[in-house]
Amino acid sequence: MNRKFVKITLILIGVLILLGAWFLWRNVYSRDVLKVEILGVSEAEAGSRMDYVIRYKNNGNVRLENARMVFEFPDSTVIADETRNSDDERITLRGNSRVEIVIGELYPGEEKTEELKGYVFGKENSTVTAKATVYFKPKNLNIEYSADTTHTLLITGVPINFDLHVPSKVDSEKEFSFDVNYFSKIDYPIANLRIRVEYPTEFRFKESRPRPSFDNSEWEVGVLNKGDGGRLEITGALEGEPAQIRIFRASLGFWQDGRFVLLKEANKGIEIATPLLYITHRINEKPHYTASSGEYLYYEIFFRNTGDEPLENLFLTIKLGGGMIDFDRVQLDKGVFQKSTGTIIWDSKDVSELELLSSMQEGKVGFWAKVKDSVTGTNPEILVDVSLNQAKKRIVTKINTKVHFSQQVFSSRGPFNNYGPQPPQVGSSTSYAVRWHIRNTNNEVSDLKVQARLPLGVRLSGETYPSHSAITFDSISREVIWDAQSILPNSEKEVYFQIIFDPLPEHRNNLVDLILEASVSGKDSWTDATIKATSPARKTDLIDDASVSEEAGIVR
Repeated sequence: MNRKFVKITLILIGVLILLGAWFLWRNVYSRDVLKVEILGVSEAEAGSRMDYVIRYKNNGNVRLENARMVFEFPDSTVIADETRNSDDERITLRGNSRVEIVIGELYPGEEKTEELKGYVFGKENSTVTAKATVYFKPKNLNIEYSADTTHTLLITGVPINFDLHVPSKVDSEKEFSFDVNYFSKIDYPIANLRIRVEYPTEFRFKESRPRPSFDNSEWEVGVLNKGDGGRLEITGALEGEPAQIRIFRASLGFWQDGRFVLLKEANKGIEIATPLLYITHRINEKPHYTASSGEYLYYEIFFRNTGDEPLENLFLTIKLGGGMIDFDRVQLDKGVFQKSTGTIIWDSKDVSELELLSSMQEGKVGFWAKVKDSVTGTNPEILVDVSLNQAKKRIVTKINTKVHFSQQVFSSRGPFNNYGPQPPQVGSSTSYAVRWHIRNTNNEVSDLKVQARLPLGVRLSGETYPSHSAITFDSISREVIWDAQSILPNSEKEVYFQIIFDPLPEHRNNLVDLILEASVSGKDSWTDATIKATSPARKTDLIDDASVSEEAGIVR
């Protein structure tokens, strides 16, 4: 009897479990319990106001509790003031593109709608997507479920005139100007608007009106209202071989959440014109060269007849400008140098190709020039203007800055209270002050670092001056490194750090290295060249400290 009762009981429990599982699956676990839709137009112009209607309905037999909706506008949307400043206490903004709405309870069969507004932007013929997610808990369950849907909008056009006007042809390395024009027909004012221009690598930027906001390639337009516009003018020079095409790109957009929202773009090509006389050059056998003060430069000027007819009785002149050349050191095999004006002249008597230059024939002249030992001014450059009949070419050579660097070690000088016997003694510690000093001349230097190795028996005390100086030590390579960051033209930087010398037995009766050769390196912000300088090792005789003799530097 008991077995039969137990069997019946188990069967009943199993049936109840199956019925419960079916009921829960039927009424709770299905995602179809809540239906979510986003209603809105499928196509619109950029800047149009989008009225998103979000409709959701409880299709189940169980009340849904703690319901809330998260609506994500497309990334390129500016939320309308009606939504952003809504006095509905249920609505909360999350960042620049998310809205959260508290729904509360949703009874079986109940349907509700929400309306959210925003101005949608984007590139022409691109699509943007909005997403709505409703989170809810079925009655008597402590599990949160969600249902979501998306809405895709096609940007059919951008009612902004945006044009890039460039000349069809320009002479290589000859300055020219081009324009970027813009005009808005969008009803909604656009904030944080920017214009970005991408140049070919061969383009040399000179100036623009207005001045650039960032890196000679980005301009702030600010707020652009309907009916407003403007013009950007850029001047520079383009280098290239005849008939080559160089592409310029301009884009209009705005930054939002760290992302550039593109509205309009324009691409135009410029052809390098083919002159009758084509001039090229090399400096010290390189087409691109940066010079240093006191350096000798060998200029080679090549000229070619690119026309169909021969040219006769040509006249070639070079004007040395910029004030950076030592006229007493100009040397040439042929031609005449007028020192008073800095002008070199060649005619048909000096170079046979100037007497008769056939079609596609090339000629060459050359000369030596020395950069002045002392170059003054910020961002200096050498200007060489070449004239061959009607053909002209300007050769611009940037001059590197010069960094002077010294490493010194002191016992009686410096910001620290040094201690220990002098001469140093095995079994005792002696401290010293190391001074690194940098003096810069013409151009700003970035990524500036100084480094030197400490020999065995020498360690850092941890004291630096100034106290916040970025001095670090690599215990494996035993390198002391100073991250000096950058240094302006015509300025100086220095740092002191304290070292401790613990003489080893093998050091006795010898002068010992306290710090090995130090080197400084950085990037010249004007020429992009790597700038380097060194200073020799320093020993215990302290040649920079007059209070210590050579004999007092011998370890005892």
